[in-house]
Amino acid sequence: MKTAFTNLAGVLVSSAALAADPSPGSDSEAAPRYKLEPEQELVYESSYEFKHESGTHQSTAVTTYWVAGVNPKGGWHLIAQHQSVFTQTFGNSGVKNTEPQKEDRIGTFDLLPNGRIENLSDDYHSDSLRGPLIDLPEDLANARKGWESGREPEAKQVYRLLPESEPHAGKWTFSETQEGLFNTIYLSTSDAVIHFDSGRGLVTGSEGTSSQGYGFHGKGTTKVVLKSVSTKPKEWIDQLAEEASVLGRVRKAVDDLAKGNGYKIAAILDPAKNLLQEGRAQVKLPMIQAQFDTDLQGMTDEAKYDAANQEKVDAVMDKPAADWETTDLGGKKQRLADYRGKVVLLDFWYRGCGWCVRAMPQIKEVAEHYRDQPVAVLGMNTDREEKDAQFVADKLQLNYPTLKAAGLPEKYAVMGFPTLIIIDPDGVVRARHVGYSPTLRDDLIKTVDGLMTRGK
Repeated sequence: MKTAFTNLAGVLVSSAALAADPSPGSDSEAAPRYKLEPEQELVYESSYEFKHESGTHQSTAVTTYWVAGVNPKGGWHLIAQHQSVFTQTFGNSGVKNTEPQKEDRIGTFDLLPNGRIENLSDDYHSDSLRGPLIDLPEDLANARKGWESGREPEAKQVYRLLPESEPHAGKWTFSETQEGLFNTIYLSTSDAVIHFDSGRGLVTGSEGTSSQGYGFHGKGTTKVVLKSVSTKPKEWIDQLAEEASVLGRVRKAVDDLAKGNGYKIAAILDPAKNLLQEGRAQVKLPMIQAQFDTDLQGMTDEAKYDAANQEKVDAVMDKPAADWETTDLGGKKQRLADYRGKVVLLDFWYRGCGWCVRAMPQIKEVAEHYRDQPVAVLGMNTDREEKDAQFVADKLQLNYPTLKAAGLPEKYAVMGFPTLIIIDPDGVVRARHVGYSPTLRDDLIKTVDGLMTRGK
C-alpha cells in the first residue's frame, strides 16, 4: 500500500517555458507551452533524501520520455519509463540496512501543449510516469497571479512566476507549493523552485525542500535535472510505440479480468498468465519484455498470497457477519445488530494509510448518495491513538460515523488497507473491496444497488 511518505518522496517538480516573450509589463495572451518534436528522447534524473528521527530515506530515479508522434489536438503521444531505487538507513551507522526497493514502469499518454494529460494508460503509477510534466497557466496574467495543476486534490500543486525570472534572456523561474489532503493529514510541506529554458520549451531543473510531522518526522531535499535531449531513429520509436500499445492493451485486459472476478487473483491466474504470455510473445524490445515479466511475476506472487489467505476469506464471504459491539468517536455505543435491515459498508482504515485517506472523499460521496436510504456507511478505525482517528474525521469532515475497530479486522479477514466489507440487509457478508480505485465510488454504488434490489 502506498504510504504518506511514498507520496511525499515521489514528488517530481517541473514545468515548461513560455511560448513567446511578451513585452515588459505586458499581460498579453502569451502562455507557457511545451515544445516537443517527434523522435525526441528526454531524460530526467532526480534524487531525494529525507532525514527523520530514526534514520534516512533516499531515492534516485530516471524518467525517460520518447515522443512517438503528434496527436490530433496538436500535442504529442509519449511513452514514459520511470526507473527508481528506494533505500532506508536506520540509526546513525550510515549503513543501508534494508534491501533496495526497485521499480521500473512503462506507460503511455498524450501530452497537450498546455500540459494537460489525456489517455493515461496507468492511473496507479500516474505521478511517477507524469514526472516533470505539469499543467501550465492559461496566459501570462495567470502565471503572475498563480495557477493550480489539474492533479488529484489530495496533492495538488500551486505555481507562481517568481520575480527573478528573466523572460527576455530565455530564463523563467517558478515556485511550486504542494497543497491538499495529504499535506493536511500528514502535516507535510513540499516546496520547489523550477527553472525553464523558453527557447527549448523544457524544464532544465529544480530544487525542492519538504517536511513531514506525522509518521516519519523530518525534512527532505529534492533535485531534478534534465540530463539529455536527443533524437532516436524513427524505426525504433515506431517499434517502441507499437509494443508499448500491446503492453497497455494486455494490462487493461488483465485488470478487466481481475475486476470482473472481484480481484480474486488466484482464481484468474491461469487466464491472466495466458494473456501476459501471449502479449510477451508479440514484443521484441527487451525493455517491454521485462515489463511483461515483471507483471507476470507480480500476478504469480499475488495469487500465492491470495491462495494462502483464501481459507480465511471463504470463512467470511456469504456467511453471517461476525457480530460486534464498540463505540464511535463520540462515545456512542455501536452494534452491528442495530443496522439489521440495512446494507452496511464497513470501511477499515488507519491514519498512516495514504490509500485509505485517498479513498475517503469517494466514500463520503457514497454516504451522501444513500442519505435517507436504508444504507449505513461506518468508518472502522484501527489507530492506537484515538486522536489520530479524530484528526482525520475532523479534517475530512466525514459525514458518517467513525468507530473504534481495534480487533475487528480479523473478524472479517481484513489483511490490507483499505478494505471495505459490504453486508446485506439480512446480515450476510456479500462483497469486499480491497485497496484504492479511481472508480471506487461507482463500484460501491453498483454493489449496494444490487443488494438493495435483491429479492424485490
